[in-house]
Amino acid sequence: MRAEIKEPNDLRNSSYGRMKFMISFSSDHFSRITNVFRERRLPGPGRLAGYAALIHKYGLAVPLPETLTAIGLHHRIIRQDGWRMLTPRHQPEHSLQGHLTFALKHERLDL
Repeated sequence: MRAEIKEPNDLRNSSYGRMKFMISFSSDHFSRITNVFRERRLPGPGRLAGYAALIHKYGLAVPLPETLTAIGLHHRIIRQDGWRMLTPRHQPEHSLQGHLTFALKHERLDL
């Protein structure tokens, strides 16, 4: 989901446009529970973490890592179908810094 950015003049003429702009950027996409990411089904419901969360949040058009990481709702680690589901205690801070730090600590860096 990408935000539609309007020029300031367009925002003054439309209160709906202004509201849509504000809502698009105030929502926290890092913390949503999901079952699917880019047509890849997670082993169970969870929150995207690390590179997957950053790719989703910022709409990055990059090749996906071989293994993606999510935070599961249960206290068990699952490795299945190109996913690694970690326990809720691994949940990174809901910010660019939090997910980037998580990715560098817990995921492979493929240059």
